[in-house]
Amino acid sequence: MSWDLVSLPIVAAVIGWGTNAIAIKMLFWPRRPINILGWEFLGVLPKRKLDIARSIAEVLNDEILPMDDLLQAVNTPAIRKRVARLVTDGLAERLRKFIPRFILDHTEDKIRLHVEDLVASELDTIFNQLGSDLGRELQESKLLGNLVEEKISSFDLVQLEGLVLRVTKNELRYIELFGAVLGFIIGLVQVLFLSLF
Repeated sequence: MSWDLVSLPIVAAVIGWGTNAIAIKMLFWPRRPINILGWEFLGVLPKRKLDIARSIAEVLNDEILPMDDLLQAVNTPAIRKRVARLVTDGLAERLRKFIPRFILDHTEDKIRLHVEDLVASELDTIFNQLGSDLGRELQESKLLGNLVEEKISSFDLVQLEGLVLRVTKNELRYIELFGAVLGFIIGLVQVLFLSLF
């Protein structure tokens, strides 16, 4: 077997790896349009940044984290208890300004306990109402999606590239490696055909 046949899978692997590595780089580069012979070249991310931000926002808002699920996640007994405690503490501070100290010295603990129980019982109703009414309104207004879209759109391209690479770094390396493996296999098939014919 000649050196040409042996080197064919290696060359094909390098080409497969190289084309995938270049394709990945072209997701981000060039960041500014480059004109070559009348053709304008611009990376996918710089060219479609706003469309990508909008798509991510829609998927996040509608599929990944709908507002109903988010509100349901915060409607827990621990959260309601904490809110009841905050409301009670706030009311107690205000009562101290209006009720004479000698009355509060004897009744503050009883008043606080009664108010906290009252607030806690009302919070169940309030949270359930918020979950249905507010959840629907927030979902329809796409509040979460709009916030995400605005945030992604505000990133400069270097920040956005860093974010994408931080999330997909391993997967992009696998794509490069897969290109090399696929190229090597194609090279082996070519060697097989050349050997047989």
